[in-house]
Amino acid sequence: MEWSSKTAIVTGASSGIGEATALALAKRGLQLFLVARRRERLAGVREECLRRGASRTIASAHDLSRPGEGQEVVKQCLHELEDLDFLICNAGYGIFGPTEVTSPAQMARIWQVNYQSAFESIHQALPFFSRKQGGHIVLTSSVVGKKGMAFSSAYCATKFAQVGLGEALWGELRGTGISVSVVCPGFTATEFHESADRKMGTPGINRTLAGQSPQVVAQAIVHAIANRRREIHLTRAGKALLALDRISPALSTRLMAWVGTRELKPRD
Repeated sequence: MEWSSKTAIVTGASSGIGEATALALAKRGLQLFLVARRRERLAGVREECLRRGASRTIASAHDLSRPGEGQEVVKQCLHELEDLDFLICNAGYGIFGPTEVTSPAQMARIWQVNYQSAFESIHQALPFFSRKQGGHIVLTSSVVGKKGMAFSSAYCATKFAQVGLGEALWGELRGTGISVSVVCPGFTATEFHESADRKMGTPGINRTLAGQSPQVVAQAIVHAIANRRREIHLTRAGKALLALDRISPALSTRLMAWVGTRELKPRD
């Protein structure tokens, strides 16, 4: 692949997996359209991308909790860079705690950020990809988008939805030149767990469970694009969980209930 001629959108690019992905693509000389809510952090990532070799980088602050903002991201990218090859839908956050204390408003917001904004961007990008008969959509989901974990129902629901969207799109777009990848990290060592909403004293994921760096996930995203991989699972624990689920769904469900209860159940 001639990377330097390509243009990519990366959402959630101000930190974590999004930042690492932007930097990995910058080294390959791409044009980058970086999206996040935190303007100052995003500007710093933009400068670092330029230092690492990006041919052009635009940092655009968007609050993806606002309906319709996902569409605006794609519109602005096409207006300013006049092209798009890779749409990397990575923005997201978590809510940890019992379902009964997660309000409908909180569920609506996490749904908008994690799933709906990605759907909006994809919906806006597909006509352009269809006209050029090419493009690649990447959805950053999670191992808990394949197997639910107790005390994280809102987050799991959005990640399951991403997996379903990716699978359906892959089936629809076969033979069109448009590729779809779903990347499912396990626990990742980022600020995600510190910034997640926690209900009723939920402590958040134990950092000892962080199974990979954001740079590893970023390389998986690059690999998925380069090799047109439909789905990638990361961490040995995540792969073992999905293997166990094929053998004994009941046992894997009990395991995830135990992990969620140990790590996420509110303390008395």
